[in-house]
Amino acid sequence: MRSTRPVVPPPRASSGDILAIGKVPNPFGPEDTPVRREIVEAVNRMGGIGEDAEARYQHALKALRGHSKDVLIEVAALYDRLPAHRYLDRWSLVQLVTSLEDPASLTFLDEILSSALPPEESKKPATYSTVGQEVIIRTTAIEAVDRLAAGGDTQALEVLLKHTRHHNFSVKRAAIQSYLAQGGKHARQALLKALPVKDHHILDIRRADVHEVPQPKVEARSGRDPNELPPRSTLGKREHRSR
Repeated sequence: MRSTRPVVPPPRASSGDILAIGKVPNPFGPEDTPVRREIVEAVNRMGGIGEDAEARYQHALKALRGHSKDVLIEVAALYDRLPAHRYLDRWSLVQLVTSLEDPASLTFLDEILSSALPPEESKKPATYSTVGQEVIIRTTAIEAVDRLAAGGDTQALEVLLKHTRHHNFSVKRAAIQSYLAQGGKHARQALLKALPVKDHHILDIRRADVHEVPQPKVEARSGRDPNELPPRSTLGKREHRSR
């Protein structure tokens, strides 16, 4: 069984903060539904550890796949309601959709990829970049489309081809490399025809292993490794920050 849990570190928490995580029933307000509870459960299982972590995550995914149409509608609604700065929670929803591998998610994924990147908000983008967080969310969306294309979904291939002309280089490169991998024997020729000449060199860039992909770093804080993994999503937990 292929693992569907993420192997690339997700967006980081903002720099300079100490995180203490406590359990809360629902971070989205008083409204509560069985579908939402299942989504929160699956996201929490996504970051689990231990020998049975993968099995528990797969069990949560199986429950969601039983009514994936309702799940995707709820995920899209939750994503749209999240403030932009909730990078980790937004990424977690996209990663959940990636794991579900439902062709019906293509519209949601395409909308994320088509949305404009907001301007950089960090005063020190070399150490913590808000644009970097947004790019991670979008490259995760490319991974989701890639999985659908790998399963033979021709519409997914069209979405990949569309975003080979993305204005952000990292997203563009991910789309190009995914299309090359999933588009069959004529993929390279199709890309040479679709892309401007200045982008042809991207076709020869080696597709990086996920463990090699650099991620935005948080600012170093005394006694804390700036390269440590981030906490799990706060979809089912609340962050209490203190300086």
